Amino acid sequence: MDKHNMLSLQDTQRVYLELMKEFDKICKDNSLRYDLCGGTLLGAVRHGGFIPWDNDIDVAMPRPDFEKLMKLDMKKKIDLPPERELISLINGKFLRQFGRYIRTDVAKEAGMKDNTDCRFLGIDIFIVDGMPASDTAMKTQSFRVKQMRRFLHTSLERRGTSRKGKAAAFVKDLYRPLLKAVGSRRLAVRLDKICKKYPFGSSEYVGCVNGMYGIKERWKKSDMLPQADYKFEDCVFRSYANYKIYLGNLYGDFMKLPPEDKRVPHGSEHYWVNEVKNVEEES
Repeated sequence: MDKHNMLSLQDTQRVYLELMKEFDKICKDNSLRYDLCGGTLLGAVRHGGFIPWDNDIDVAMPRPDFEKLMKLDMKKKIDLPPERELISLINGKFLRQFGRYIRTDVAKEAGMKDNTDCRFLGIDIFIVDGMPASDTAMKTQSFRVKQMRRFLHTSLERRGTSRKGKAAAFVKDLYRPLLKAVGSRRLAVRLDKICKKYPFGSSEYVGCVNGMYGIKERWKKSDMLPQADYKFEDCVFRSYANYKIYLGNLYGDFMKLPPEDKRVPHGSEHYWVNEVKNVEEES
């Protein structure tokens, strides 16, 4: 990696914003629903755009809309700009339980991931599925998702790596070969099957089953369905009208800023794949 090709935080945000403008147009042109979600919606509500130290964009789509998006792309019915791809388990290009709209001219540092994982900058597209009304059933599903996701991530990581240090990496390396033998694709398919156990259309409660907040991701579909426009930098994007319910579930007092030492980018650093470019000229 050429350090001269690294993007600053501001340049990374500009690249993501351009990608989000494209994704918004794709969805509008094809009558598909999406919602800004997680920290991206929090940024829209609290800051009118990016959280100042954030370096990515996340959206959510109900499963029926997400599957329609992928099928349209696979049938070549979506005209993507150059150096763009939609990747997911559906088209076999991304072995995760969510999708990604990527730029293939901007890569990110690999970190712990091996060569089979996506290395490009992209908008994560989280899938909204049905969720059980029972807390007991919800906790059981969240536990199964968490375990299967851990197995999948471990199968996609390089030997000797763990966020919890060398001891944890040693333990992972004991069973990592078994997971790689099973195959990341099989693990991803199994995780996806768990996530879509409760159909979106017939469920009273919905949410991103694979989300990191577990039972906090769950809310009533009647609360989730209404949408509103949100200013995001110099753009307007769609998301949940009942943002207070959604963000309150995830973050509690979401208008309160975190301590200063927590105001740091949480994702990977990004860099141009081939050459240094002027992001402002692209915009």
